[in-house]
Amino acid sequence: MGATLDSLFYGFDVALYNFICQFQNPVTIGIADVCQQMGNMRAYIIYGVLSLILIIPKKTRKYGVALFIAFAAGTLLVNYGLKPAIERVRPYITLKDTPFWDVYNTYWTNAGAHLESDASFPSGHTSTNFEMFTALTATLRSDGHKWAWFLMLIPIIVGLSRIIRCVHYPSDVIAGMLCGILTGLLGFFISWLIFTRRKKA
Repeated sequence: MGATLDSLFYGFDVALYNFICQFQNPVTIGIADVCQQMGNMRAYIIYGVLSLILIIPKKTRKYGVALFIAFAAGTLLVNYGLKPAIERVRPYITLKDTPFWDVYNTYWTNAGAHLESDASFPSGHTSTNFEMFTALTATLRSDGHKWAWFLMLIPIIVGLSRIIRCVHYPSDVIAGMLCGILTGLLGFFISWLIFTRRKKA
């Protein structure tokens, strides 16, 4: 199925690569390197532990529940569902046989020619951060914190960084964003139902 996605989204991915990677510079590449740490195994542990810690105090319990459900659902969907099922190979391998290779290779080399060990679709870094910050933002908004929307800039930057780094196709990142928003909202709604009913009881 990965090869089908390569063919189906080739023109779309090439167009977005050409648009986004023109912003490669020492600053954006440096930010991308920082964002790399926001989706590795250490980040997964931090996000998981933080969710569980927030469940303990009564004041933050609904936040912890929302984050934990979002994190668990997102991890299952992306890492144990879509990635192994679709098995899309990373762009620095599959683009070698396309007319776009010379341009892509310049971008990829400029970003550090980084290699990743897992499948490409969808982007795990993007989905993880969208699921966590969507759940957090939605819960904060439900408590009247209008400023919470600004938190969504974080997963957006993480997603863009995966394209700047050239380790994902842009379509991988968009799919990761959609998965993250979906599971983030799932975590929020389940938490909202649990604690709204408890208030009414």
